[in-house]
Amino acid sequence: MTATLYDLSDQYVSALQNYLRGGGETSLRQAYELGRRALQDGLGLLEITVLYHQALAAALRHTLSPTENARVIQSGEGFFLESLAPFEMTHRGFQETNTLLHQSDERYRELFEDASDMVFFTDAVGRLTSMNPAGERLTGYETGDALPSLVEIVAPEHAKSLDAMLRMASSALRSPHYEVEIVSRDGRRTPVEISSRPIVRNGEVLGVQGIARDISERKLAQQAMHRLNEGLEDEMKRIAHAIHDEAGQLLASVHLALEAVASEDPQRLGQKILPVRDVLFEIEEELRRLSHELRPTVLDDFGIGPALQFLAEGVAKRTGLEIHLDSSFAGRLSPNIETTLYRVTQEALNNIHKHAHAHNVWILMQANGEVHCEIRDDGVGFDVDGVVGERGRSGLGLRGIGERLTAVGGEFAISSRPNEGTTLNVRIPRQNAGETAGK
Repeated sequence: MTATLYDLSDQYVSALQNYLRGGGETSLRQAYELGRRALQDGLGLLEITVLYHQALAAALRHTLSPTENARVIQSGEGFFLESLAPFEMTHRGFQETNTLLHQSDERYRELFEDASDMVFFTDAVGRLTSMNPAGERLTGYETGDALPSLVEIVAPEHAKSLDAMLRMASSALRSPHYEVEIVSRDGRRTPVEISSRPIVRNGEVLGVQGIARDISERKLAQQAMHRLNEGLEDEMKRIAHAIHDEAGQLLASVHLALEAVASEDPQRLGQKILPVRDVLFEIEEELRRLSHELRPTVLDDFGIGPALQFLAEGVAKRTGLEIHLDSSFAGRLSPNIETTLYRVTQEALNNIHKHAHAHNVWILMQANGEVHCEIRDDGVGFDVDGVVGERGRSGLGLRGIGERLTAVGGEFAISSRPNEGTTLNVRIPRQNAGETAGK
């Protein structure tokens, strides 16, 4: 008999004898507690039966007749069953858990099999170990095949993104979303967004579990939005040139006509014409401003740095904001990127003027490993989650900013707190920036 059985044996004998002497519920509770303790100590049904047999034998030694023996045996059954109650409850719990696990496994299998996204698993070095039917359709490989590694089915130009994902997995970190192109067995390319997490056991990374979502439709929508933005920019350029050139020529003609009229009778007409000329000068100045804000020629001629300087000066003059510009990049980026940065900054300054009640704005633009533009103000700030959740991203002009940046592979983040100002951070990958000259 083990030490645990020895410890329980005397207690079991004493508790059964108390029960047989009329201990009632108190003795039954003792039986239950003894069964629970036996279960906790790792004893099984056989051991608890041995305890009961020994305790019953001890009780029968004090009986005087077969009739009394029968009464003791019959009465002791209730005590024995109560001591078995913890085992019964545990057994039922196991059954219920197994049923739930089976149901959960069935649901997981259904989700795995029927998911429209590719669900995949890899080993620690990135070789695919399994994937669902959606993954088989996407890659052209079947689970029964010798599956390739992830790097073998990802377009070569996206190898760095994949490497970053695997390095994060090897550090037991959940990776952010990555956009890559999967090259199927027959050479077909599909853009996907991959999210993944490491599979860790006992502190060791065994592999990666991931989901790859086909974003072909999203890419087509982005391309359509990009073409739309290009069309709008071309139209604004046309309108800006029309305002600047054609309206300017008309105003010049009016000036010449007024001078001709004034020359006929300078003394009588001169004083009446001067106020009209002043109004014409104001109109001319306003048209020039509108023309430049629609599409500044400085952006096309000299690039984003001078264009932001021109924008900052114009907004400062019109609104009274103190705008501090620090642009350490003197080269040229692709026209799409320069236009995007200009429009995003323009929208941010409009937001600050309308909502922030700020005195100062700081604009920092750098182009190192990526193009980075930070726009910060000292305004009243706001609760980002609350305001964006209530109004949506369109309420602050953020949807337009996001769509423009998405079209060029960029992203933005906004941070703010009440009475602590607001910061907008814009980032565009350097490979998307199309740098052309004069770094």
